[in-house]
Amino acid sequence: MTMWRPSLTDSETPLYLSIANALAEDITSGRLEEGVRLPPQRELADELHVALTTVTRAYTEAERRGLVSGEVGRGTFVRQQERFHLRRTEPEPTAIDLTTNNLLPYPKGKALA
Repeated sequence: MTMWRPSLTDSETPLYLSIANALAEDITSGRLEEGVRLPPQRELADELHVALTTVTRAYTEAERRGLVSGEVGRGTFVRQQERFHLRRTEPEPTAIDLTTNNLLPYPKGKALA
């Protein structure tokens, strides 16, 4: 098992977010590869001298972001990171724009009600 230890430098961010951000940074930089098992939450909490709930929240946040996956009885592992671009350069010609959701002016509102 790789003994990962985050480098926590940002003192203004909540500690659990700093741990999750450090994890994200280490994954994107390649220091943590896909399939690497992270240290158990208790061990990491003891090593960082923080409460267990802080590390639990950090791992939960990392899992919410899709960075890691936890398996009961096995541990927490770095997930394969999907590399794709979310934005299109130009909209599809058949797409319907649903970004604006405005009510009709008040006189028409009574008729709709």
